[in-house]
Amino acid sequence: MLKYKINVADALERKGFNTYKAKTSKILSQDTLKKIKREDTNISLESINRICMILDMQPKDLIEYVESEEEKKKYNFKNISL
Repeated sequence: MLKYKINVADALERKGFNTYKAKTSKILSQDTLKKIKREDTNISLESINRICMILDMQPKDLIEYVESEEEKKKYNFKNISL
């Protein structure tokens, strides 16, 4: 599963990017900001690109993959030969 490595919402706020700025600038949607605040990583690559631009970071600085037993079972990886 993907997880944020940092508190993206706080980092955006420190850069002056809040809900009002999202609404007026349309750089990030309010829905995307809500997801970020809930630590929901189901956002578009375009949004990740814009966040990287705002925070002057690379995607690897924002998110990481953490292996989950739940996902292994869900997708039944043991029966797939790679």
